[in-house]
Amino acid sequence: MTSDLVDDTTHRDPLRALGAGVLVLLAVLAVREISSLLVPILFGLFLALVASPLVERLVRRGIKRSAALGIVIVVVLAAVALAVAVIALSLADLVDLAPGYAASLDSVLAQVRTALAGFGIVTSGGGLQDLLSSSALGEIARSAAGATSRATGAVLIAALTLVYALSGAASLRLRAEAAFGERHAVLAGVERFGADLRRYLVVRAQLGIFAAMLVFILLLVLGVRLAALWAFLTFAASFIPNIGTIIALVPPAILALLDSGPASSAAVVVGFTLINLAQDYLLQPRMMGSELNLSSLVVLLSIVAWTWILGAAGALLAVPLTVGLVAILESTPATSRLALLMRHEMPVSDQPAAISESSVNTGIAAS
Repeated sequence: MTSDLVDDTTHRDPLRALGAGVLVLLAVLAVREISSLLVPILFGLFLALVASPLVERLVRRGIKRSAALGIVIVVVLAAVALAVAVIALSLADLVDLAPGYAASLDSVLAQVRTALAGFGIVTSGGGLQDLLSSSALGEIARSAAGATSRATGAVLIAALTLVYALSGAASLRLRAEAAFGERHAVLAGVERFGADLRRYLVVRAQLGIFAAMLVFILLLVLGVRLAALWAFLTFAASFIPNIGTIIALVPPAILALLDSGPASSAAVVVGFTLINLAQDYLLQPRMMGSELNLSSLVVLLSIVAWTWILGAAGALLAVPLTVGLVAILESTPATSRLALLMRHEMPVSDQPAAISESSVNTGIAAS
C-alpha cells in the first residue's frame, strides 16, 4: 500500500507542476492585457510606500494625521506634476528641433559610410537614412509627445491610488492582524518586504537626484540642448539596474554629436560614465549596501520579463515587483526553495545548520 501511495504522489507531482505553470502563464497574459490600468496603480502604491514614513514623522511632531496626510499628498502630487510638465515642455521643444537636425544627420551618416568603406564595407545608407531622417525623428518625437498627453489619465489614477493608499495605511496593520492573527508569518514577511523595498526606493531616488543634478550641470556646460529632459531621464533610469545608464546616455550623446561633433559626444559619454561610477561604487554601498539580495541574472531577466508584460514602465518596476514576488514565494513552504534560487546570498537560517537538521531527520526516518 505504501508503494501505491508513493507511485500516486509521483504521478501527481508533474501534473500539479503543469497545472501551476498553465495558471501562471494565464495570469501573466491577463496582467499584460490590463497593463495600461495596472501600471499607474502600481506607481501610486509605490509612491504611497515611500511617502508613508513622512506622514508618521509629521504625526510624531504633533501635526494631526489628517493635516499630515494632506501635506504629504500635496508635496508628492506637486513633484509628479512638475516632472510631467518638464517632460511635456521638453518633448514639445524636441518636436520643434527635430527638422533642424537633417543637415547634421546627413553629414554624420556620410562620414560613417566613408569610414566603413575604408574597411571594405559598402552600404547604401538607404535604410539607416530613412530610419534616422528628420521626418522619422519628428514622427518619433510627436509620438512621444502624444504618449505624454495620454499619460494624464494614468497620472490621475496614480494620484487617486496614492491618496487612498495613504489614507488607509494607518488601519491596514490592524485589519491584517484581525484577518491573519497577530503573529502570522505572512505579516512578518510583508513587513520586512515593505521596509526593504521602501529603503531601496528611497535610496534609489536619492541616488537618482544626485546623478540627475550632475548630468544637468554637465549638459549645460557642454551646451547640449534639453538638459532638463535628459536629467529627468537619468533620474528615472537610475531605478533600472545594470542598463539604466546606457538608456539615459544614448539620447544626449546623439544630440551632442549632431550639435557639436564627436568631441562633445565623447565628453558626454565620459561624463555619464564618471557619474555612474560615483553613483554605483562610491555612494550606493555607503547608503544601501547590497541591492536587495537578488541574483544578478534574476535582476536582468526580471527587467526583460516585466518590460514584456507591462511595457516600458516594467523596466522601472522590475526590481520592486520581483522583490515582492520573492517575498510571496518565501512565505509558502511549497515555493520557498524557488525563492532561495533567486537570492544572491543564502539566508543564515538556510545554511548548514538547517541542512544538518534535515540530514539528521532523514537518517532517523531511514533507520
